Amino acid sequence: MAEDLLTSIIDVLDRIRDAGVIKVKFTKKDGTERIMKCTLDFDQIPNEHKPKKVDVSQILKLAKNAKIVHVFDLEKIGWRSIPLDRVEWLDADNFRFKVKL
Repeated sequence: MAEDLLTSIIDVLDRIRDAGVIKVKFTKKDGTERIMKCTLDFDQIPNEHKPKKVDVSQILKLAKNAKIVHVFDLEKIGWRSIPLDRVEWLDADNFRFKVKL
């Protein structure tokens, strides 16, 4: 699997959106590691979990200030947060991306 480096929040969001489904490995607040299969593709999110509206400015503000991106966890069937400053890698489209913000 080839590797590449993502160095901005916009790059991370673009990669998640473009890939449809990704796997991401990160360290949770409690120190445990987690691998999550997730998406931002509304076609893969059940209707009852789709947000009523999407505020791009709020998404970018949260990502920039708190270094958090909300994604839909396809295994737990719910919205979860990815702490961008604790991501080890994300796999998308047969590429592994390291995240260095």
